[in-house]
Order: sequence, then structure tokens, then C-alpha cells
Amino acid sequence: MITEDNKKIILPDVSFITTVYNEEKSIIEFLESLTEQIYLPGEIIMVDGGSKDKTFEITSGFFKDKASQKDGDYRTVLNNRNDSTRDKINKRNSKSIVNVRIIKKSGANISQGRNIAIKNASGRIICVSDAGCILNKNWLKEITRFYDDTSCNVVGGLNLPFCRNFIQKCLAVCVVPSEKEIKVEKYMPSSRNISFKKKIWIDVGGYPENMDYGEDMKFDFNIKAADYRIRFNPDAVVYWKMRENPVQIFWQFFRYAKGDAMGRMYPVRHLIRFSAFFIFIIILIGAFCLSKWILVILAPLFVAYVFKPYSKLVKGWSSNGSCSFYGVEKFLSILFIPLLLLQIDLSKMCGYIYGLFKKIIME
Repeated sequence: MITEDNKKIILPDVSFITTVYNEEKSIIEFLESLTEQIYLPGEIIMVDGGSKDKTFEITSGFFKDKASQKDGDYRTVLNNRNDSTRDKINKRNSKSIVNVRIIKKSGANISQGRNIAIKNASGRIICVSDAGCILNKNWLKEITRFYDDTSCNVVGGLNLPFCRNFIQKCLAVCVVPSEKEIKVEKYMPSSRNISFKKKIWIDVGGYPENMDYGEDMKFDFNIKAADYRIRFNPDAVVYWKMRENPVQIFWQFFRYAKGDAMGRMYPVRHLIRFSAFFIFIIILIGAFCLSKWILVILAPLFVAYVFKPYSKLVKGWSSNGSCSFYGVEKFLSILFIPLLLLQIDLSKMCGYIYGLFKKIIME
């Protein structure tokens, strides 16, 4: 929605925050999706955790260019002093200008970076996403839609996969839930797609700074423990870029599981995974020592293991999104997905064991 003088609608009571670290390859695409929103936040606060590449320079240059354009909607403040002191300009939140503040805080993990950004935010409503994403043009409008209702405290949106190669497509089928799979009463939004009142962040003690992965799920658990409801809006869409190769995938799920262990989250889910792995090993040993016919037991287990991704795979063949399979990819995906599922589970088991040991050492 654009005003008659071609100025976008700016929401002065809304602050958008994000953290970045070594994102020079993807940061421009993310920033463009942010600045092309049909609604804009009153301020944008970004915390760079000490990038070793050109992320800070690219980001600051991007907003300087925006600010210098005729009828520009942006006013940029750079903080390269490695602190989180709020500049006076951020106290003057104009209804026609988006104040942009970029803070460099070397060594800050993602939780610390988000907390620094939110401490410096002047908005009543905080919107959060990640640099590895692309925001739908109406995302900010939708993620802040329900706050006219005073009972609304937290809103999460729908994450859709964004794929550019075969491995990314297979990963999306394996790990990204469709809208129909999301159970609203149990919904736990990732901080790549969430908004909340700043008061809620204060009430639950902010993001847990002892966690560098899984911190957003722990934040959600703390919100629910404080008896706040999380509302789901499927129209607030963020496109999540899938990891590009097996090495990146391993470390992604290793770190997620490490965060689960350190945050004491989803213990039953991980217990089931370890139990299934040991049953699989016992079946293999039995087949080797007793009879190969024992391997028949694996057939129904395999069907249960791949049923959900194969179901989505069939639907993905007929869709027109970035994660559709074409030609020989359809056949290869049937063979590759079970291997990818196995890698993900092994990554999670390794990460969970590492996280448990790290938790014990820290305590």
C-alpha cells in the first residue's frame, strides 16, 4: 500500500532487528526484500557480530545509498565503536523517515546480538528475521497485523523454502513443514519470522545469551512458560534459503541439536531418535549373526521413515515453486532423500551428545 505521494507507509511504533555475521554473499538480497516492504518499520537496527568479510561495509553502503536518494525514506547511523550506546538520532523517530542503526559488536553471538538490538530499539513492537532469508513484500504488514487487539503479544509467520539446486530441494522436502502440517496450538515460531511486544521480551528475560543455537526455540518456551499466547499468521511469509551442500547441512542440524541439549528442549524427540538408531543396529547385527531374513523387519520401518518426505515429494513434483523437481531430479530424489534423512539424524545425534557434555561442563 503506497501513499498518494509515492511514500510508503511507515509504522513508527515498529522496530525491525536482525543480526549478521559473514553474510556478504546474501545480505543484499535480504536488505532489498526488507526495503521493498509495502509497510516499513519506524527503525531498523542491525548488529554485526564482527564479520570477517565485507558484510558491515556492504550493509552500511546499501543504506547510505538509500538515504542519499531523492525523497529517500532512510536516515542511517553507524556505530563502529563496538558498543551498544543508543545515538540521539534514534530518539527522534520521524513518521516519514526510517532510522537505520548499524552496530558492530565483535564476538557477540546471535542471542547477544538480538538483545543488543532490542535494547536499542524504541518501538513498542519488535519484528525479527535473519539475513539468510527473503521477506515477502507484505511480510511486515502481516507480522504486525493483530496488534490493534491489545491481547495480542506475539505473532509468528509461515516459513517457505527457497531453493536453487537439487540438494536444497531435497532438504526442503525433508525438514520444512507445510502450512497444513503446522498445529496452531503447538506452534513455535523461528526468529527468522516473528514479532512481539518489547514488554514480552523484557518479561521473559530476553534471548538466552548462553545459547548460540536453538536460542529462538528456548525464547518461545520461555514465552509460553510465562503464559503468553503465540498467534500464527500464515500470510506473514518468509522464504528460507536452504543449505547448499552436505557439509553445511551437517553443521546446521548438529548445531540445532546442540542447542536442544543445552536448552533442555525436546528430550522425548531425541530419545526416540536414539532408540530407533539402536533398534536399527540390533536388526543389522541379528541379520549378520542369525539370518538375513531378519532384514525384512526393516521394510515397514523404512516406509514409516520416508513416508512424510515422499508424500511432500509427490506434491512438489506438481508445484511451480523454487523447490519443484524436474526431469531426472524426480528419480534421483527418491534415492537421495533417505540418505539425506539419515545424515540429518546422525548430525542431530552427534550434536545432542556434544550439547549434553557441554551443558555438564558449564554446570
